[in-house]
Amino acid sequence: MTRRIFRILAGQVLLLALAAAPAVFAAGGQEIQFIAGDLQLTAHQSATGIVLDHLLDLKQNQELLARKPLPLFGIELRKAGSKIEESLVANTGWGECSVERQAGRLEMHWSEPANPSLPGVSVVALAAAHPGDSALHWHLHVEDRSTNWSVWHVVFPQLALADLGTNGAVFFPRGPGGVERNVWNRRFSYRGTYPGGWCAMQFMAAYRDGEHSTGLYVAMHDPWGSTKDLALKSDPASHILRLSFGHPAPNMGVAGNGFALEGEAVWQLLRGNWFDAAMIYKHWARQHAKWWPRLGPDGRADTPLWMRELNAWAMTGGAPSDCVPAVERFRQYLGVPIGFHWYRWHHNPFDNDYPHYFPARPGFAAAATELKSDGVYVMPYINGRLWDTHDRGTEDYEFTRLALAAATKQPNGLPYIETYASKETNGQPVRLAVMCPSTPLWQNTVSNIVLRLLRQYRTSAVYIDQVAAAPPKLCMDPAHGHPLGGGHWWNQGYWTMLDAIRRAKPRDTALTTECNGEPFIRWFDGYLTWHWQFDGQVPAFPAVYGGTIQMFGRAYRGGATKDLALRMKAAQQLVFGEQLGWLDPGIVKEKENAAFFRQMVQLRAKFNRYFYAGEMTHPPRFEEPVPRVKADWQWSGTWWVTTDAVLTGAWKLPAEHRLLLLFVNVSDEPVTVTVRPDEADWGLAASAFHPRVTFGSSQEKTTATGRIGTPVTFAPRQGQAWEMRW
Repeated sequence: MTRRIFRILAGQVLLLALAAAPAVFAAGGQEIQFIAGDLQLTAHQSATGIVLDHLLDLKQNQELLARKPLPLFGIELRKAGSKIEESLVANTGWGECSVERQAGRLEMHWSEPANPSLPGVSVVALAAAHPGDSALHWHLHVEDRSTNWSVWHVVFPQLALADLGTNGAVFFPRGPGGVERNVWNRRFSYRGTYPGGWCAMQFMAAYRDGEHSTGLYVAMHDPWGSTKDLALKSDPASHILRLSFGHPAPNMGVAGNGFALEGEAVWQLLRGNWFDAAMIYKHWARQHAKWWPRLGPDGRADTPLWMRELNAWAMTGGAPSDCVPAVERFRQYLGVPIGFHWYRWHHNPFDNDYPHYFPARPGFAAAATELKSDGVYVMPYINGRLWDTHDRGTEDYEFTRLALAAATKQPNGLPYIETYASKETNGQPVRLAVMCPSTPLWQNTVSNIVLRLLRQYRTSAVYIDQVAAAPPKLCMDPAHGHPLGGGHWWNQGYWTMLDAIRRAKPRDTALTTECNGEPFIRWFDGYLTWHWQFDGQVPAFPAVYGGTIQMFGRAYRGGATKDLALRMKAAQQLVFGEQLGWLDPGIVKEKENAAFFRQMVQLRAKFNRYFYAGEMTHPPRFEEPVPRVKADWQWSGTWWVTTDAVLTGAWKLPAEHRLLLLFVNVSDEPVTVTVRPDEADWGLAASAFHPRVTFGSSQEKTTATGRIGTPVTFAPRQGQAWEMRW
């Protein structure tokens, strides 16, 4: 061991000496090493490209790259005006390439493609060392001086990661975040287009948790949130995990467009797990992301206090006589103010004849006012993306005449069309065109609907469906004035729309949308997280964005195990920091389910300041294994989800020196475990671990000592909150 450490230190001294003067290696030159703290990159030049050979964790002596590494980048080009494609990769196919190492920076150059049809294409990749973080920050630029070729798509970075052992895991940003273990030995794949609900953030990570922790955080730190594709795929035969970020190029199809990476690609050594990766991303986003909102001591001052303090949601719809009495009973049963997501308040069928919602059903405005006086905040549904191509029954009323010009277009000039379950009166599927958010027509259309609901109908909020759920369409209509295809123009179009709405809307009203694609946080007050329904999900999104936006709602559904599934969902909502529910108010008729749900709501209500003015810290862990529970969540047909029997969460108010630990036993049996102290994450010395305990089933409070670090029994179907102050 001593000799190995000496060799590593000697190697670092030698490399530092070499870095004092520039070093250039021509094609066919020797191997080059580049060090950033404990992270060492090794590359060599072949006759026609540059190959990455090793990515080493020096402290753990752990190789992170697979034996057969992937090319650093891949570029797809298309001949302008045709579908003819050519491709370039980093490790072969170049007439000239070079690597130059200077103090703290590595430059790689590729030029003169061997393909004679691609003259004028060259690439520069720059890696800057951040030794304090053991990180490399990358920039990439593709120059295209050709007159008839266009950069269409760029994959960068892409990595083939080595097997990290039996404790190896991978994190990916689906919904709140997902973790899969032992993926090197079984088939696993993930692909998501960012931004959207199923690819909400721009980072992934592969790691080995526990003793000898190591791993790699791989991210795009892109402050504009440009469109990109994130992908993971395992190859169990060779024990490789492939990871990549793909970027549709702005002005794809335009000859000579080139490409420049927006923001930076980051490779950083990871000591820890998904939570530690989330903290790296949060540190960047808080400083640089365009969507990070202004926060004060009470969280988002531009979000109404009623919205920040809300604890539960009902979801139903129809005429006031069909839904209002049930909603009122639901609020009275819970004993706290609630939100009411009101569907089908309009005269037209759901997902049909959009965007012609008005007039509202008779009595809608009066019901909204009456409900608010009773502590129910009405939030009607509208869609923020779609225009029905037959928008008056089976008639093309305004689509072709007015909306078609503002719809997103495919490369062939036809609009992007989507269909859902809705049918026209003739039985045909409703064909809905995706509108381009950069167009004044669509911006004004959505704005007028929202402001009419807030002003004329006096609703407390408006839900603008799909904005943070559905990924961008690569619109190719040059008349819209945005770059064709890729880039960040999609986000900017919505930002412009939502800026105008927020300036004009009445005070004390809120805007929400579907799912949790991150680039819209600053412009919305709430995200409907109904799709957080996956096995293996972790609260990475709340870890990054807790306190910046209110997250609410899960889809509560039926099935043979629906009672356990309800407890699992409500408890997970609580510990994740979400506002609870988004369920049918008829739940009050189910005695045991209603009692458990009310317990969770009332427990949250006692501590809701943590969720809008505080931030998440590492969830509590136990010294012993915890029993597991499994239920069919009915997300899409049969949908089994397994969680710990005791779900945990931790939130803090650092400025107020307060920490909240949450525990909910969703099973039918008591569970006895020992809560492990976590001084590093919780910011408390062991002497401060003397919580004041609140039980979810009553108003009982007691001061408890010695609970952390000693066995404690969690009663079945009960939640507890442990609050500590220092």
